[in-house]
Amino acid sequence: MNFPFMSNRPARRALLAILALPAVAGLAPAQAAPYPQLDPQPTAQAASPDTPVPPALHRSAFAGIPTGIEQTRVDWKKANADVGQFKRGHADLLKWEQEQAGAASPPSSPSSPPTPAPTR
Repeated sequence: MNFPFMSNRPARRALLAILALPAVAGLAPAQAAPYPQLDPQPTAQAASPDTPVPPALHRSAFAGIPTGIEQTRVDWKKANADVGQFKRGHADLLKWEQEQAGAASPPSSPSSPPTPAPTR
């Protein structure tokens, strides 16, 4: 190696010593591995069908919602059958409800199904 900026021999040797330092440091005794050594015991236990498994904890998403908003429950099949009695379905049911509201008669109870309008 010929370095024009280094004219004397001792300076060259010092430079070479500094450059060789990392290579010599690599020869030092091995330190701890960069990755931890895995213990095969837990893996073998997890693979065994005899290993006990803790129960799965489940909390319903509906557990904390308020209840009692609707006072009655309507069977959806019965409600669909009641609406199905009208020729045009829900449109006739709405028309029937408007006619019932306009009439002076008291409204029917919510538990009894509406009587269908006569179809022609």
